[in-house]
Amino acid sequence: MSTDPLSSTKTQQPKTEFRVAAITQGKTVPSRRFRVEALVPYMADNGIYLDEFCPRTSSYPPENRYQRPWWFAAAMFERASCILPKVTGYDAVILQRELISTLATIETFIPGRKILDVDDAIYLHRKGVAARHAAKISIGCVCGNSVIAERFSDWSENVAIIPTGVDTNKIKPQLKSPCLGKPIIGWIGTSGNLKYLERVSQGIKSALDAVPESEFQIITDNPEKIPVLLKPYARFIPWEPDIENSLVPQWTVGIMPLDDGEWERGKCAFKMLQYMAAGVAVVASPVGMNRDILQQDDIGFGARNGDEWAESLVMLLRDPDMARRLGQKGRALAERCYSLEVVSQRWRHVLTSWVT
Repeated sequence: MSTDPLSSTKTQQPKTEFRVAAITQGKTVPSRRFRVEALVPYMADNGIYLDEFCPRTSSYPPENRYQRPWWFAAAMFERASCILPKVTGYDAVILQRELISTLATIETFIPGRKILDVDDAIYLHRKGVAARHAAKISIGCVCGNSVIAERFSDWSENVAIIPTGVDTNKIKPQLKSPCLGKPIIGWIGTSGNLKYLERVSQGIKSALDAVPESEFQIITDNPEKIPVLLKPYARFIPWEPDIENSLVPQWTVGIMPLDDGEWERGKCAFKMLQYMAAGVAVVASPVGMNRDILQQDDIGFGARNGDEWAESLVMLLRDPDMARRLGQKGRALAERCYSLEVVSQRWRHVLTSWVT
């Protein structure tokens, strides 16, 4: 396996410009927003001209099983007749996962060189058949972290690790004294991930009880899924695009609890990266990429159980100077390793190495 695109043995002159198509999975899919759309201007700065092809019919099936045959027919027709003909002639075509979630379909017929881009443990679905198929018909796999890369190295000779970048030009630390305002614990994400708050709700409640002047903000799409124990404490803020740029920098600490399972070990720690870019200290479950980032610098605390969650949060809520120092280190790490500028440069290395 080659996880370093700079290690290529090719000797010909590298291309100076690349025209790349990206087939994404739907307008509202987070990986599309953060791994493709946000990168477009930064890629151009590195000589990569990226065109996105985003289907109207989502790659994910509707919850109603009776609607799924019609959804599948519409999704396949759109991809085969409207998208595949448009991606001819590009230097490379980026596939964001499979064309249809968990299924191997017409990926083989996509013209040109294909690069599979993966930011979740999709190989856990349906015994990994679709993930393996997409990897094998691609010239290489770009993976969001080392856990995913290790699995895809079984199916591809070319594997590169490129994290999900964070826009450090849009989300910035708040320039205010840490002594001003109430201390705030914050969490941002889709309502489907609120289940992870449930696992540590007692620890969070204990911290909020210990520092009663503090506030707990949850930015999500559905307040009904907020854990019952935390509802009396939580201030629900409806999610909207780019809300993280204005609200997250106001927090004292951002949290990212996770279970220690195979799916969670494949996550790309994007919440942590947003908190870090905003100059906010973090408390997170030391699982997968969360653990790796916590080991890179002194940016916050890893918490394994309710007592550790309560202890870590109380320390930061009561010591705003400590929270600020950790947040500053997180910001520096985000700029150094996870900014969109850095991520686009890594894509440049991948294309220079893999595309002839």
